[in-house]
Amino acid sequence: MEQPSPALPTAIGRYRPVAVLGTGGMGTVYRAHDPVIDRQVALKVIRTDALGAELRSEYLDRFRVEAQAAGRCSHPAIVAVFDFFEAAGNPAIVMEFVAGRTLAEMLRGGAAARAAVPIVAILGQVLDGLAYAHRLGVTHRDIKPANIIVTDAGLAKIADFGIARLADMTLTQSGAMLGTPSYMAPEQLGDGAIDHRADLFAVGAILYEALTGRPPFAGRTMAESLQRLAGPEPASMVGVEAAGAGVFVPVLQKALAKPRERRFAAAEDFAQALALAAASPPPPAPAYEDATATLPRAPTLPRAPAGTLRPGKREWDPATLQRVERALAQYLGPMARVMVAQAARESASAEQLFQALARGLQSAADRSAFLRSLAAGRMEPRVDATAGGRAEPSFTAGPSLTAEPTASTARGPIPAEAQAAAQAALAQFMGPIARVLVRQAAAQATSAQDFLERLCAHLAKPEETAALRRRLAADVAPKLR
Repeated sequence: MEQPSPALPTAIGRYRPVAVLGTGGMGTVYRAHDPVIDRQVALKVIRTDALGAELRSEYLDRFRVEAQAAGRCSHPAIVAVFDFFEAAGNPAIVMEFVAGRTLAEMLRGGAAARAAVPIVAILGQVLDGLAYAHRLGVTHRDIKPANIIVTDAGLAKIADFGIARLADMTLTQSGAMLGTPSYMAPEQLGDGAIDHRADLFAVGAILYEALTGRPPFAGRTMAESLQRLAGPEPASMVGVEAAGAGVFVPVLQKALAKPRERRFAAAEDFAQALALAAASPPPPAPAYEDATATLPRAPTLPRAPAGTLRPGKREWDPATLQRVERALAQYLGPMARVMVAQAARESASAEQLFQALARGLQSAADRSAFLRSLAAGRMEPRVDATAGGRAEPSFTAGPSLTAEPTASTARGPIPAEAQAAAQAALAQFMGPIARVLVRQAAAQATSAQDFLERLCAHLAKPEETAALRRRLAADVAPKLR
């Protein structure tokens, strides 16, 4: 947005200033005319005459870095640099003039204004530009909404590489904090090494703000914001869920991870995960028994008519797969979508689907937790496919182990006779330790279904798990009614 400019200089070098585009710090950006090529350009000039010799040298070094870094980046999503010179002792850089609004301007105005911003498309372009710059060894270090210009045609341009750092150039600024606190990565608070993952953190912070209306670690004061950024607590996802943007939670958790080794390794990975999340259907609202219910109703899968479904072939409800994907994403991140899609093509029942996905998790603890999360409310594993017209064994068979658990099956203690039968069944595979595992499962289970799933989670081989399920369905499930 152009600003009033009552006293423009008549010329800066060969360029004729037309209007002031912005001022900040010690720099001024003009819209100017290049008479040699007859085109509009953006001309950034920084005044250094009031600086001491040492500080002036530092600013000149930073400005040269801007010219060199941005000049190496020829990409549609990066503002092009045309020229660099000194005018009356002050450095000046000539850039492509981009007509449009900054993303900061687009995000102002509340939830309605933010909802109208095609944030996924914009950030996808930004990540594409960053991927290009990072391959050249250029890190921007100050990605923020004010440095992203969006044209009327929807094209995004990254501006102001003024504090970028080339991989092979280090400025003597030990202890300097370069960046904008609302979007900077934790490592930018100190004087340690900073790499391209700081830019990816900043893009995650912009996405978070676009969805919730505030940066991820915003506090009441600057000091509080910096304290939250430096502390161990991750960014809260409550606001993201409340905004109905839960599909982006796994992406944000990875992008905003404080240890940089846990973030996306490259901009391309971030862009792919963002696109996959945006293409996912929104999670369904939870359903409840009634206004006073304390337990969510576990969603059920459609039961196929007997004899009409072959093993490994079935129609899946997209909402069902989405719920399973969200549960798995807590362990695998964006890869959960690919894993669920593949397992669904090869599974003939919900039970087979859940077990196939659980086997993809590295630790027994994660496998157990994943299966428990499905059994405890978001999805109750139940076998609803048929093979040769005969229904497979199922824990959900019987009146008290349905998809809508009663108070007695959901919260009552596990009967001693059921524990004894479960111990005998599990001992065939685990030996004497089965006694301890059964007692532990009985103490921790939140429902009869959860008790059975905890026992099955201890086995890794699919054939052993299937055999144990048959034993539990025949010998233990009737004692839980």
